[in-house]
Amino acid sequence: MIYKKKNDNVFDCDWIGYLHAAKISSTDKGTPLGKVISVFDYTLNIKTKCNELLVVSMSKVRSPINMNILSVPDGDDSAANGFKGIVEYGSEIKKENDNEIVVGGQISLQLTKSRVFKNRLRRKRPSLACLIRFENVSNKILDTLMKQSKCGCLLNPDITTRGVLYKFLREIEKYRKIQQEEKKFAKLIVSSLLQLCGRGPGFTPSGDDFISGYCLLFNYLSQRLGFTKLNPSDKGIVHLTSWISFMLMRYYERCIVDEQIQTMINSLADGNFKKYVSSLVQISYRGHTSGIDIATGMTAALYTIIDCTTGTDLLKELLAISPR
Repeated sequence: MIYKKKNDNVFDCDWIGYLHAAKISSTDKGTPLGKVISVFDYTLNIKTKCNELLVVSMSKVRSPINMNILSVPDGDDSAANGFKGIVEYGSEIKKENDNEIVVGGQISLQLTKSRVFKNRLRRKRPSLACLIRFENVSNKILDTLMKQSKCGCLLNPDITTRGVLYKFLREIEKYRKIQQEEKKFAKLIVSSLLQLCGRGPGFTPSGDDFISGYCLLFNYLSQRLGFTKLNPSDKGIVHLTSWISFMLMRYYERCIVDEQIQTMINSLADGNFKKYVSSLVQISYRGHTSGIDIATGMTAALYTIIDCTTGTDLLKELLAISPR
């Protein structure tokens, strides 16, 4: 719900992600929490005092890094254009009192009815039998990726990303020879991922989105299957792309992702191929190419893990459809 009060735009906050909930709760009233670093129609990106990314969103998709506020009702033109024209870049966000946060004096976020959103990832990692189920339908996953690909994504690249995915996959194929040397294998994968960072147009470049998806799924599976985790954000990539894109990659590495992405990951633990594909389709509609590039990264990581675990050659199938 949105309503007017003292010439402010006042929103009810429905959910607060766990990454920020405790910090907001423990902050003294009147204390600045951070500043707005980008404004979109229905999203505010905020850099907090703790150097974390807080996303204020009118979307219903919940995330550990989000504050989900209830969107504008039909027929209410008080904020018909969303945040644009209301909130300015650089606006300070601060805690007014225990139940209210203000952004630049332009909007008020009411916390009275807010709830905390936590990760819902399955603690149980996929078994070998689950992975084999996905191995047997790998062609259907690839068909879905190609059907959902968009102009500019890594599977249908523009001039800035042409051949990037193909080169990465070829390098991973070579590294499989030393996969038993876990730390070296992980180091080489990270080195190849770094070559994608910042590549491509858009608010979050295609290369960054692919890195996010790849590291997320690889790291989620690593504990169960004994692989060394990937942490490219430790390699100074903050200087290779925007701060927001860097932070999103960092969260994905740590498996801090929204509920739609979590559903896609949990489908692996459940051995549910149909859920994986339906989630892939849903996620592919995000942004211009962000969703499909994230899903491509996740699938590339899945095939990497399956190949290394079962001795298959699924990456070659993905390599075959990747433009040179």
